[in-house]
Amino acid sequence: MIGETMQLNLFYQFNEKYVPYAGVSIYSALWNNRHMEKICVYVLGENINDDSRNRLRQMVSEFHREIIFINTETLITKMKSMDMPTYRGSYAANMRLFLDEVLDTSIDRVLYLDADTIVNRRLDELLETELEGKTIGMALESLGVSHKKQIGLSIDEDYYNSGVILFDMEQWRNHNYSQKIAEHVKYKRNNYPAPDQDLLNVVCRGDIKRLDAKYNFQPFHAVFNDKLFLKVMRPEVYYSKEQLAVSRESICIYHCFRFIGEFPWHKSNVHPYNSAFDFYLKKSPWKNYQKIEADTGFILKIEKALFKVFPKVIFLYVFKLAHALFLYQSNRDSLKNRVNKLM
Repeated sequence: MIGETMQLNLFYQFNEKYVPYAGVSIYSALWNNRHMEKICVYVLGENINDDSRNRLRQMVSEFHREIIFINTETLITKMKSMDMPTYRGSYAANMRLFLDEVLDTSIDRVLYLDADTIVNRRLDELLETELEGKTIGMALESLGVSHKKQIGLSIDEDYYNSGVILFDMEQWRNHNYSQKIAEHVKYKRNNYPAPDQDLLNVVCRGDIKRLDAKYNFQPFHAVFNDKLFLKVMRPEVYYSKEQLAVSRESICIYHCFRFIGEFPWHKSNVHPYNSAFDFYLKKSPWKNYQKIEADTGFILKIEKALFKVFPKVIFLYVFKLAHALFLYQSNRDSLKNRVNKLM
């Protein structure tokens, strides 16, 4: 346990394009956990060049920590042979689903973080979280309620966001989840609207511990008050207004996923976590990073314009309808690649 060893095992996966953003995330985790006895950062990196590796090594060494770059060639070859789908042209998104094949068996707990997260506090409490016999711990997805039935979950089941995952590696190995995921992709369904996230929710169904929202605090909760969000979005199962309020008082991890088509590293963005990202960006080796405009299409440009002029309640209703349609169309498109060789 962390209270005994004071050791943190962090796990990231990203490609060369995401190196500056992952670097800022890693920096925030190291900065806020300087008290820890040992921290090891494991990186499954796709096509990361030598300059980027050296910059990451130098940053981590300044905190007197260790970073390990895991060779991904064998894993990518295996994923190709399984017909594992790519996400935006990269295999990086699904690599975390096979981490038991690349991590030493002596590692018991691993905290996976997306490259677009910012650690805001010490991670001790999260690492000491009792998983109550479950294999992984995840926070609920703020926007995923409308497509649960489309991927085989019931409407009253939890649906989790995969940006922050606390793994009990012994349990993961004992349940042989990597093999179960491979078999699911091969024989049942090999494509989903949210590839890795949907796979985890479906394959690990019933074996996921719900983490507090503060460990994966998502952008919409920073923009819309809890009463309005719950009234408009009407999730069947979700955090209560009181639970969200408590989490907001002690946010541990910001999840800076795309908001109105933009990330906080885009120029002129309206992302609610822009200031949090910038705070650590300026401390990091990427402090001279020049933000550029987001490469968004016509619809997202309209969405941003509506966000600026519409009252929040109207915008949220419009967004809810548009997002549900997007998920419906994404699910329909992904089903074109569905396989079911058991039938």
